Parts: sequence; C-alpha cells; structure tokens
Amino acid sequence: MNPISGGTRGDAVQRITEIVLKLRKRLASGTGNVPSAAGVRAPEFFLTLDHPADDEVQVSIAGEISMNSAGDVRTQLLRIVQPHGIRNLIIDLEKVEYFDSSGAAILTELGEMCREMGRSLELKNVPARIQSFMDLVDAQRLKTGAILEPTRPPNLLVQIGGGLLDVGRNGRDIITFIGATIIALAQDLAHPRKLKWDSLWNIVERSGSDAVPIVTILSFLMGAILAFQSAIQLRKFGANLFVADLVSLSICLEMGPLLTALIVAGRSGAAYAAQIGTMQVNEEVDALRVMAIDPIRYLVSPRVLAVACVTPCLTLVADLMGVLGGCLVAAFSLDLTPVAYFNQVNKVLEITDVTKGLAKSFVFGLEIATIGCLRGFQVRGGAESVGSATTSAVVTGIFILTVTDAVFAVLYYYFPVVWNM
Repeated sequence: MNPISGGTRGDAVQRITEIVLKLRKRLASGTGNVPSAAGVRAPEFFLTLDHPADDEVQVSIAGEISMNSAGDVRTQLLRIVQPHGIRNLIIDLEKVEYFDSSGAAILTELGEMCREMGRSLELKNVPARIQSFMDLVDAQRLKTGAILEPTRPPNLLVQIGGGLLDVGRNGRDIITFIGATIIALAQDLAHPRKLKWDSLWNIVERSGSDAVPIVTILSFLMGAILAFQSAIQLRKFGANLFVADLVSLSICLEMGPLLTALIVAGRSGAAYAAQIGTMQVNEEVDALRVMAIDPIRYLVSPRVLAVACVTPCLTLVADLMGVLGGCLVAAFSLDLTPVAYFNQVNKVLEITDVTKGLAKSFVFGLEIATIGCLRGFQVRGGAESVGSATTSAVVTGIFILTVTDAVFAVLYYYFPVVWNM
C-alpha cells in the first residue's frame, strides 16, 4: 500500500483521488503496463473463477496488484464482466499481498462499468490495509468529475478582484520589508561592532570586484558607441570637438550610473533572490528564527550595505572607461588628439556632474539589494518558485531603476541650485 505522509485526511483523500483519476486514464488508453526493470522479477497475480449461480460470478484475486500488473488484471476482469447473463460480480481480495493506486483505479472503473450495465459489484474479504486505502478514494468525485477535468478560468470580475488583492498584499509586504530593513540598518550603523564584517567583505567582493571586468568592457563600448553616433551629425557642422562634451556629460550623468545599475541588478539582485529563496525552500530562514537570529539583520542588512557602497565605485569605473572609449573613437575617426579631447572634457565636465551620477548610483544600489532580498523572502514552494523570484527580482529592479532615474532627471532639472551648492 502506498504510504501517505503529512497533511490532513482531506488532503490525503484529494491526493489519492487525483492519482486514481490519472491511473484510470492511463489504463483506459492502454498505457497501464509499466515494463519491469532488467533483472527485476515481474509481479505475479492469479485469478480464480467460481460460479455459485447462473447469474453470479465470484473472482478470487491472489498475489500483487501493482502498476506492472495493472494492465493484465484489468484486461482479465473486463473479459469476465463482458458476457451477458451475469447479474452479480463478487471479487474476493483476501489473498492479495500488495495493493496500490492502480488497484484502486481498476476497482473504481469496474464498479462504474457494472452500474452502467445494470449489474452489482461486491468486494469480499477485503483486508483492513486495502479497505483503509479504498476509503481515501472520493467515490462521489469519481462519479461526477471527468478524468483530469480542466479547471475553468474565473470570470473577468474575479480576475480583477484577485489582481487587486495581489497588489494590496504585495504592497503591504514591500512596506513591511522596507521598514524592517531600515530598522536593521539603523541597528547595524548604531552598533557597528555587531555587524558581520566577514560576510560584508565577501559580499562586497562578489558584488563589486567581480563585476569590474563586465562594467569596464560595457562602459568602454558604450562610450565608443556614443562617440560614433554623435560624430555622424557633428561632422556635418565641423563640430568634432563637441563629441567630448556629449560623451562625458551623457556618460557621467546618465549612461554610467544606469548601465552600472542594470549590470548589478542582473548579477547581484538575481543572485540574492536565488540565494535567499533557496534558503526559504530548505527552511534555513526558519532555522535562523528558531535560533533567535533576525533574518533581516543577518541576511539583508549586509547585502544592502555592500551593494549601496560598491555601486558608486563601479559607477566611477564606468564613467572613466566610457570617457576613454569616446577618446579612442575621437582619436581614430574624428582627427582629435587625446590632449584636445581631454581639455574639452575638463572645460565642460564639472565635479557636480559626477556627484549627481554617484548620488543616483547610491540610491540604485539600495533599491537593487532590497528588491532582490524581498523577492527571495517571498519564495514559497520549490525550484519553480525560486526561478520565478529570480526573474521577478530582475524585472522589478529594472522597472524601479527606470522610474527612479526619471525622478532624478526631474529633480536635477527643476532644482539645479540644490545640487550646485
């Protein structure tokens, strides 16, 4: 008999009924037999017939009724039921040594067939272990429900209501998580000695140092691309020198911070969601709570601090490499010497332009780490939920970064005095 672990009796009944429905479909489609593995003895069963009366047949089953023998057992029982004149069918299960879900599927299908043909089916000498298993099969659902019945999609009003509820729950979780993160950060900053510095430096290395190569390459290429595209138009007016203005300002104010944030979101944000999500699945987060360790302070606070610190550093690298990429293109395609290029950059680029980009990148780092950790804590289930959380962390991060960048653009435009103080 198949073991049933955990859950309530209602859950067990639903689970066994679903298994029986699936096995009934497999048996009906002729795929009930499962070939035995090489070297493994095929299960044996024996059917004995008796005719106590002209309209009555008694079948005694001995041996095993399992997936490997289900097809043959079903075929022989159907042959016994088919002939006309039989009114009563009695099945004796006293000598059955092994019985699983396939046996339940055969008996339920046989019972329905007898009812349709106006015959009666009686199970005789049913062992207690088999009877307890058969009690878990929801006979009413098997009568009324179709095999593997597809669920009907809810109507539009239900879908809208469910979506609004999900938005409300998600907003509540976000606000609660942000509040808990702020409290944990305040505690760590107030008591820096209690901060896990070893884990913090490891996170800084993985999120910062390991990201330098990809940030360097992409930023250099972005600067070169901007120089190429702008040179096409500026060359028409003999304004090749202004390529330095366009590249340096666009890289330091916009492209450098945003490109760096997107790279960090794809690397660190997704990694945090997967790591914490896996810990949720393995119940490691619950173990931390049992040990009186705050998961937010232990897992989230170091990651938020690390990413918030390394993102501006990576942004500086991106700014430098982007300007160098523009210089390379200007030297080889626009007949500008590196000295003339950097003199023009020095004239147009101010320190406040760089600090504006660093301010944005600091906020980007806070958002990336917070979103990644939040999606990790929202994991419920198994590997599929971890994958969904990882995808959601990246998509949500990109959306939030874009909105934040738009907010900063408005602030820099309407409140320039604040940033030039």
